[in-house]
Amino acid sequence: MRLVWFDDVQAPYREPVLCELARRCEFRAVFLYDVEPERRMAFRPHPGYAAEVLRAWRLPRVGPLRRLDSYQAVLRPGSLRRVLDADVIVMLTWAQLASVTVALVARRRGVPYVVFSESTLDSRRVGAGPIDRVRRWFLGGAGAVVVPGPAARAAVLADGVPPERVVETVNAVDHDVFARRPRKLRAGRDPGGEHRFVVVGQLIARKNVAVLLTALAALDGAPRLDVVGDGADADRLRALATELGLTDRVVFHGFLGETEVAAVLAETHTLVLPSTEEVYGFTAIEARTAGLQVVVSGSAGVAASLAGADGVWTVTPDVEGVRAGLEAARRAWTGWRGSVPDDAGSPARTAEDLVRAAQVSSKWGHRPT
Repeated sequence: MRLVWFDDVQAPYREPVLCELARRCEFRAVFLYDVEPERRMAFRPHPGYAAEVLRAWRLPRVGPLRRLDSYQAVLRPGSLRRVLDADVIVMLTWAQLASVTVALVARRRGVPYVVFSESTLDSRRVGAGPIDRVRRWFLGGAGAVVVPGPAARAAVLADGVPPERVVETVNAVDHDVFARRPRKLRAGRDPGGEHRFVVVGQLIARKNVAVLLTALAALDGAPRLDVVGDGADADRLRALATELGLTDRVVFHGFLGETEVAAVLAETHTLVLPSTEEVYGFTAIEARTAGLQVVVSGSAGVAASLAGADGVWTVTPDVEGVRAGLEAARRAWTGWRGSVPDDAGSPARTAEDLVRAAQVSSKWGHRPT
């Protein structure tokens, strides 16, 4: 089977899955952009799979395009052929003009496609209207839709995708980086002392780090917080930490790569994901894999996947809700988890589910129109 992976940008956290796919089929990944500055992602060749950046025009995010999560692109002549040269296409986003173009031409030429859909009903910014109809059309034309949990599954079923075309998987985590490395680094470390929380992500409004700082200041004792990431709100958050008297208890690390993030997770106790809006929440799975507790906003898509899991507290993303979660986690702390939890999906499991979805997609297929 010839499988083409079509995404906006080469995301490091996806690469273990791409390598696993390359082991299972004739595989190639194609991307629209060579860089995405907000998330510090840049294309580079990878020895584990074939990849390329397509020729495309990037459109500015102005007017109605501001409502969409990603930059928009129009494929240049010749690029479309590079995507369609496949038995099955795997697409990572519907909210992209280039993706809609690929889906339209694929359906006309009888090339089936699979959609990997992480969004939940709560995370969607667009309700009824033309954009909603495009999403339903895009998902409805997929031979299969792969979802990383029950919340995403509920969303695509609400869009009218037949249950038999939905394949539920997990979001995979690189176990070399987030399972083995933190445990190696913390070997022999005393889990006691003042509790240490950590938040990882862009420092932008929807990540809700200001509420986390305020909640931390409301706790007694002297718990600490590591802030990993950068963004438009970085200076404002540093000023807020000073205003709250947290200067000596909060460390702003700035942007860190995956191995550096794993090193911070090796030293900290509880990851906090306080977002007011979060399509999924990959960092929660990475932290669970690393053996940490997790305090997660109920607005994050990953919350449904972690519901009822040991060492996880789901909270409302306001000061009192986050404060209560921090306090509960601190009181329950006895040490890092030694084993990797079942919900920390392996790249092999995700790749197997994607291949199964591609087979389902081939079964349904499309008739050229």
